Amino acid sequence: MAIPVNQPGQMPGKNISNDGFSDIRKIIRLIIRNWYLFVIFVPIGLGTAWIYHRYTVPVYRASITMIFKVDQERSFSNSVLTEGFGLSPEMRSFENQSFIIRSHAMVLRAINRLDFGVSYYSKGRLKDTEIYDPLPFIVRFDSIHPQLLNTNFEATVLPDGQIELSVRSEGGHLHIYQTARNSGYSGPVSFDGVVSVGEQVEHPYFSFTLEAPVEGRLPEPGSYMFRFNSHSAIASGFRSSLSVSPYREGSSIIFISTTGQQPQKLVKFLNTFSEEVIINNLERKNDMANRSIEFIQRQLVQVADTLKVTQQKLMDFRRENRFMMPSEMSSRLSEEFFEQEKQRRMLEVSYGYFEDIKGRLVENNLEESDYLLPAFSSEPAAIVQQFVRDHLALLQEQSLIANQAGNSNPYQVELEKKIALSQETLLMAIEKQMESIRMQQVEIGRQTSKLTAQIGDLPELERDFLAMERTHKLNDAIYTFLLQKSSEMQIAKASNVPDNEVLDQASVGGPISPTERSNYSKGLMAGLIIPALIIALKELFNTRVRGREDIDGLFKDTPIVGEIMRSRDNIDNVVLTETNSVIAESFRSLRARLRFLLSQNPGKVISVTSTNTGDGKTFCAVNLASVFAISGKKTALVGFDLRKPRLSEIFELSNLPGISNFLIGQVAFEDIVKPTDQEDLFVIPAGIIPPNPSELITSSKTSELFKQLRENFDIIILDTPPVGLVSDGRLLMDMADCHLFVVRAGVTEKEHFAITLSNLIAEKVSCIGVVLNDVTTTRKGYGYYSSGYFN
Repeated sequence: MAIPVNQPGQMPGKNISNDGFSDIRKIIRLIIRNWYLFVIFVPIGLGTAWIYHRYTVPVYRASITMIFKVDQERSFSNSVLTEGFGLSPEMRSFENQSFIIRSHAMVLRAINRLDFGVSYYSKGRLKDTEIYDPLPFIVRFDSIHPQLLNTNFEATVLPDGQIELSVRSEGGHLHIYQTARNSGYSGPVSFDGVVSVGEQVEHPYFSFTLEAPVEGRLPEPGSYMFRFNSHSAIASGFRSSLSVSPYREGSSIIFISTTGQQPQKLVKFLNTFSEEVIINNLERKNDMANRSIEFIQRQLVQVADTLKVTQQKLMDFRRENRFMMPSEMSSRLSEEFFEQEKQRRMLEVSYGYFEDIKGRLVENNLEESDYLLPAFSSEPAAIVQQFVRDHLALLQEQSLIANQAGNSNPYQVELEKKIALSQETLLMAIEKQMESIRMQQVEIGRQTSKLTAQIGDLPELERDFLAMERTHKLNDAIYTFLLQKSSEMQIAKASNVPDNEVLDQASVGGPISPTERSNYSKGLMAGLIIPALIIALKELFNTRVRGREDIDGLFKDTPIVGEIMRSRDNIDNVVLTETNSVIAESFRSLRARLRFLLSQNPGKVISVTSTNTGDGKTFCAVNLASVFAISGKKTALVGFDLRKPRLSEIFELSNLPGISNFLIGQVAFEDIVKPTDQEDLFVIPAGIIPPNPSELITSSKTSELFKQLRENFDIIILDTPPVGLVSDGRLLMDMADCHLFVVRAGVTEKEHFAITLSNLIAEKVSCIGVVLNDVTTTRKGYGYYSSGYFN
């Protein structure tokens, strides 16, 4: 026959292609066929996005821009006394500043200045919205009375201005705002009442007054809610959302931002927070200057008392001894001795300072609060002073980040290494300075001994005068020096300015979450993806042949010779009863193609088989025989399905002899050929059901039967058993000229069909054509007319 099955030499199954979405046209047909899924899920996806936006509290981001000035160099001269006591360059770097800014202590300073202790909410049906300004009423709470934290106080403002108050809680922490500490845990709370504006609400677990936001006006009617929050908890919440980022790498301009649900509170917090950052920076710069001033003032008081006593003694000595002026020699010796004594006193002060710092370093007990920069220090000691300041700055930074970074934090580990190195360097510098002081003290001691010997040669009265005068001059010099340093400290403090500055005040844009455009896009994508997934899953788990594309996907080289439309009526021979129907026309199309093929390859026996029962092979055999008979061909419809004969039932020939009777020799050929009501159509029933159908078919009588059929009829249609279940159908194929393999759309198992047809191809059964049965008329694109054409 001319119908190709596979190429020569091709192995069985090689013509089976992958069953998937490789064919773009198939994907388009699947989408069009399941258009209703997109109509359902796209509105659902967009509607879900709308509902999410409608009932989700938006989140805003507020930001403020600041500049942090960083000194690149430091001078190690006495001028450090008048520079102020700012942070070290390391501390003013971005990394260190970000730690300091985001510290809980810094955020808490700003919260303590704000009125965030009470949060207010406007109640809705599905969501509660936080409000801040304007407020429907103001809660004035007693700061020394315990307040119930994190509990919703329901407040309904009535039209007459009274407020229905309701509290329900299983218990919570009690907080005293004045001490910023919790004072225990409450038991279950149940409170209901109606209060007026200005009326005190007293309860063991809370105490407050509800006031109007504007004096003389009643609160705005509506349903509201408020709750008490500890400042520490509020600071923790803001700190968790606080972020610090530079304008660009190495830039001193930074952006401080935070997120929350109430934009007005965010703006107020950032403005207050930036003020606290600036104030804290200035306080830290002035702190050391203030301590030095306090130290100098205490020294001035002591020196002033000593100076007054020595001056009075000197005056009394002159008056009592009538001593006016010392000699020139004694004056010169007195001046030299004074200078040596002054240096000795200065060295003693410096040495004592170094000893104190060294002892505290060894004991790890050096604290900023104990450090007082000596008001009188020599130029070489300025290096030690700078080392001390840097070391204290590192210790202070460590204390600031102690609550944020754990022991294993890389920054904390690096900071500890810096502190250890700073301490080692400081101890070395102190030891060198102390050694230098000891050498100077020895030299001054020798000079003082010489002067003392020379003064001993002076008269006794002159020696006593010079001793008192030296003491007076020394105290006077120290007093003058302290006055000078006090003035310098005052000037330094007055000239100090903060290193931080606000460039742009806090501002807030639109909501950052939820984002309307993004969520609607996600909703649309979900509305498209979900139907696509459903279609893909249906395709993935589909095990039945549904149409031409499934057959083409499995066997590209096996032709589909006909497509039979679905019959809406339970009629076996639709060609006779519904002559003008689309089903009858589909059988005529099948006949036309078979006639064309049979004309090219002489033959008249056509076997009709399938994979399994229920595929409609008998239905197709009956109607195909009818259309051949209508065309004038003498047609024999042979019921070779000896196991489940349906032709006998359809043509009411159940009790008449048939093929099985002929094969066992009971009747002649003429006895089993039965005419029908249709001209040129004859039926040969199966007869009685034999116990051994396969053995009967392989007998010599079967060849005799086919010989007589070919001699007496133009077309022979064989209704054979399902070739996928029993071997009878395969045996009969060897006696037929052409084979129709019936596949029922939506019924035939794809895997069973593929295995059965692959086996036939492997066995080199030629002239196989597939008939697709029970195709719905709603499917388009198969090359047939719609049913409306035939109505």
